[in-house]
Amino acid sequence: MGRIEESVEVDAPIDAVYREWTEYRAVPLCMRGGAEHGAAATEVIPQDRIAWDGGPDLSGHSGVVTFHRVTDRTSRLMLQLDTEPHGLWDHLVEGLGFTDRRIIDVLAAFKEQVEHGGSGGAGGSGLAA
Repeated sequence: MGRIEESVEVDAPIDAVYREWTEYRAVPLCMRGGAEHGAAATEVIPQDRIAWDGGPDLSGHSGVVTFHRVTDRTSRLMLQLDTEPHGLWDHLVEGLGFTDRRIIDVLAAFKEQVEHGGSGGAGGSGLAA
């Protein structure tokens, strides 16, 4: 099982960061607190954390995103994702670090969206759920 842990500091208050995350379409719905492809949120504490499990369609996949107040105008979003590769292709993708890179890119785009109102929220699924 692979574990990815990444974080991003966003120049916005925690309530705005949480609200944007729950609406940000570049991450799977399950990571925003909804259900997707059999995955479901296992814990949702507004402005604090969202945890999910991949369910039967994505066994071995789970994660949590937490929201941390740094200052009144700055927040930190921390993402922990546990994945279990299935098959040769998944092992190769994970072994080469493509999943880590994709997470970093999504968090950077999210930061840009929140801070500057960029087009990051208009994207598709971004990550395979």
